Amino acid sequence: MSTMDELKHAWAMGIPGLTEGLRMEQVQLLSITKARSARQVNRAMRYFWASLTLQLIVYGLLSHVFVRLWGVLAVQVLCLGGALLYLPFTIVLLRQFKRIARASPARLAAGASLRAGVQQQYESLRTFYRFKRGYEYLLIPLSSALGVWLLFRLYVPGAIPQHPTGGLLSYLLVLLACGWAIQRENRIHFEQPLQELKDLLMEFSQ
Repeated sequence: MSTMDELKHAWAMGIPGLTEGLRMEQVQLLSITKARSARQVNRAMRYFWASLTLQLIVYGLLSHVFVRLWGVLAVQVLCLGGALLYLPFTIVLLRQFKRIARASPARLAAGASLRAGVQQQYESLRTFYRFKRGYEYLLIPLSSALGVWLLFRLYVPGAIPQHPTGGLLSYLLVLLACGWAIQRENRIHFEQPLQELKDLLMEFSQ
């Protein structure tokens, strides 16, 4: 029987001597559990900061192009469309990761349920991940097309109309690169942490 199982058995049975002797182990167990939860959530939070920084850069670049090509209606409409395309993703990102941060074990009030905190982190992370996977089917193809179109419009004479093959190849390369990066990102920052948090919740239920 593991230390965790012994502790659970002692607490459930109310064995005085054993419970008294395992008080220190209980404190250590709670500390280990908090560390395990925090470690997985920190992996997801690293994605949050990287993603938020990237989105701010995208908003900044679109704003720069919007002002730089003032009066070119087609470019300005696409810049506004790109910003609106990212806006729902940014809102959901901020909302769900705020909930995750609030449920951090380090921020739980005295007497608050550690299990409830881990459960909230798990549900918030899972909710965002589901949204992320679905929304990226729209976000990545459209934002990649917008980026390639603007790049050719700004720096390639004749732009896409005179270089359709180059534009198509550039678009496909961007899609492949984004697909590889997103697959790796999902595995490291979402799938593995979610599985670890799920395992931790299952241990609480045993």
